[in-house]
Amino acid sequence: MTQAVKNVIFDIGNVVLEWQPEHILRSVFSVSNMEAMMAKTFLSREWQAYDQGMLSTKELKEQMALNVDCSITAIEALLQNVAIALRPIPEMIALIGQLKELGYNVYALSNMPSSIFQSLFEEHKFWHLFDDIIISSQVKLAKPDPEIYQFLLDKHSLAATNCIFLDDNKINVAVAKSLGIHGIKVINFQQAIDDLSDFLQLPKSDPEIQ
Repeated sequence: MTQAVKNVIFDIGNVVLEWQPEHILRSVFSVSNMEAMMAKTFLSREWQAYDQGMLSTKELKEQMALNVDCSITAIEALLQNVAIALRPIPEMIALIGQLKELGYNVYALSNMPSSIFQSLFEEHKFWHLFDDIIISSQVKLAKPDPEIYQFLLDKHSLAATNCIFLDDNKINVAVAKSLGIHGIKVINFQQAIDDLSDFLQLPKSDPEIQ
């Protein structure tokens, strides 16, 4: 079964790039109730719409400023800090490079606003390692909607059973599995590397960081 898997699909945030929304919020706001602040920002309906390309940056700023009861300038600072805080995880970049050297097809499938992805795409050089990058805001679909997984499968004529998907959200992984895609719930980068290496029976060597 594992030998048939030749396509590895990575989420980006908290898998390939660091994603610590609580730290990002604290970089701009004095947060007394993090759960409530998350609900007004990164877990809000507005952010989900922004992720899916259904809300413009201007609209997001206005709506989120109302949610948080702050200035639009503060929301602009928050958005700038999101892109700054999304730093590559070197071990995961190295893993992707190793997979490419071994002949695997590697894809990214991520919920992300287009403006933030564009900033990251221009800054970092590792994106060429991916055979394709599917961003929710660009295709107007978002995880866990099964259609975004199917979009990737159809675009590249991939059989679900020939794919494995890594994501830090258990619901996203569960939906992938419901479509026949193998899945790994990412807890941290070392666990993800170990689980994928075991699944694919990768050579036991430290991949060179790109």
